[in-house]
Amino acid sequence: MDQEFGGVNRSQVAGYALLLVMWCAQGFSASAQLTNPGFETSTALPSAPGMWHLLPGWNNALSGLSSPDFFHIDGTFGGDLPETPVAMVSPYEGRGIAGLAVIKRNGAGQPLSREYLVQSFAQPLIVGQHYRLSFAFTNGEPISTSWSGLSVNGLGVALSTEQPSQFGDGVLDLPPVFAFSYARYDEDWSEVSVTFQADAPHQFMTVGVFLPDDDVEAAISSGENPSLAYYFFDAFELDPVPPPGDPSPSQDQVKGPEPTPGYDEAEFGTFVPNAFSPNGDGLNDVFSPRVGSILPVSFKVYSRWGGLVADLDPGQPVWDGKDANGHLLEPGMYIWMLEWPRNTPKEVRNQQGAVLLLD
Repeated sequence: MDQEFGGVNRSQVAGYALLLVMWCAQGFSASAQLTNPGFETSTALPSAPGMWHLLPGWNNALSGLSSPDFFHIDGTFGGDLPETPVAMVSPYEGRGIAGLAVIKRNGAGQPLSREYLVQSFAQPLIVGQHYRLSFAFTNGEPISTSWSGLSVNGLGVALSTEQPSQFGDGVLDLPPVFAFSYARYDEDWSEVSVTFQADAPHQFMTVGVFLPDDDVEAAISSGENPSLAYYFFDAFELDPVPPPGDPSPSQDQVKGPEPTPGYDEAEFGTFVPNAFSPNGDGLNDVFSPRVGSILPVSFKVYSRWGGLVADLDPGQPVWDGKDANGHLLEPGMYIWMLEWPRNTPKEVRNQQGAVLLLD
């Protein structure tokens, strides 16, 4: 597994200084750089899937086939929330969200179908300026009638100076500024934040999967025979930030809550092993991270496909390499994620990494 979490291909992210942070949280402010970042403004309320055209500031990459979705609490029929034709989901914030079938499996030997959602910035990015992009995403709670349930790697965001144009429902060849290197599936909302340096006066932001078909890895995370990897999105934000390492950023450069006083960095200290071998020989048989004096509120382990395999006691996290049914899992790379209490500073609230399960 590629342990460089910030991308799926080194050549695709050349030109960006990339720093990735990921956390589960709720609530953050809208961004002046974006138009309609939380899907709260629309020319009408949706009454069916595929009504992306009601959202000012967003488009479907000019495709004649792809039709991203707009759902709203006050919508009707197939356009309302929380029960959509794809999954049960409530907004991360506000009343509206967007949704994409980022890939769709077709018949044997047929290429994957794609959907993309494109945002036109209120003004172009400034070359050399650092920005923080964040958004919330979820797969929602599955329903029995849905064709969704796949998780997929490569879900990300690309920037461009020109309006992307998708031919039919084919892949867009754009270099992502951020993309998941493994398949991710979350029934609850999660928030992603990425900091990058603009290398061009980008005017457009595109959300979707940019990998060629041969590099896409899809796994069944819900249902018996799903054909869609479907994701909901909400609460986009894009703001200028000072360069990494700036010791004294001005208040108008950084938005968000002030760091919570009184926390010693050592209180959040963790030691997380990067490998263990549950073979019963008495040496490194368990994955046993050590945490500081402030206890995390959750400590979870996921497969590389994004499926939850272990929900550990956050105060004494110990994993024996088995799933919830007591079956020893296959050797390989697994992803751990921990979350600190919500009253801790946002910049240290979440941590994640990889652990190798050996024979």
